[in-house]
Amino acid sequence: MKVDILFEGFPGKSSRGFLGWSSCVLLRPDHGKPMLFDTAGFNERYALLSKLAKLGIDADEIGSVFISHFHFDHAVNYPLFSRAQFYLHEEEVSHVQKNGRADLAIPAEMYQALHGTGRLTLLAGSEGEVQGIPWRLTPGHTPGLCSLFFRQDGQNWVLASDAAKNRYELLSEKAAMTWDDDASTKSIQAIKAWADIVVTGHDGIIKIVRERGDVHLEPLTTPAVEITLPSEQNGEPAVISLKL
Repeated sequence: MKVDILFEGFPGKSSRGFLGWSSCVLLRPDHGKPMLFDTAGFNERYALLSKLAKLGIDADEIGSVFISHFHFDHAVNYPLFSRAQFYLHEEEVSHVQKNGRADLAIPAEMYQALHGTGRLTLLAGSEGEVQGIPWRLTPGHTPGLCSLFFRQDGQNWVLASDAAKNRYELLSEKAAMTWDDDASTKSIQAIKAWADIVVTGHDGIIKIVRERGDVHLEPLTTPAVEITLPSEQNGEPAVISLKL
């Protein structure tokens, strides 16, 4: 299987609110069509399609979209994939229906459209497989959040999404912005106990190193973004680089 990190997450908050730059991963199994894990944010549509095109993948070739949870920065671009089968846990659907107005990160109006595609498969239970790729329910941030757990190149990988948003949550085993504090801690502990490599929801790729009974984290990447702003100097735009 090929694993391509289309977007790393970036933890950022501005005076206008959270930036919502989340991770997004393309999985290409040895057999079957490509799977997208999460879809990034609405403002990243052009960049998402461009990144897929550079890998030789058209949006219509995506066979499935695994939506970790139904927050705006992870789910809203599902309409780009008009031939894909969508996967979402039934606990997340219940959360959308019951708490879609209280959890302001939920684009509640979009769920009915997703359901209306006729291509939504609801997951049930605590674990399972989609296209042969194992998933587990990792609740806390939302009740129905799911992460992918799989072996790749001899290592245990977890695409954690917001079950572990950043390295600080992995280190402390405490999550910010969570629906259930205790459930988040248990999910983070389960991820740390199994994973060698964690793709976080709003940070980079983290390696979990175990030595003589001690566990520590080794960031493998440093998330960075470039922001282009108008400039009056020589008519050239100003480019600001932000790094974690």
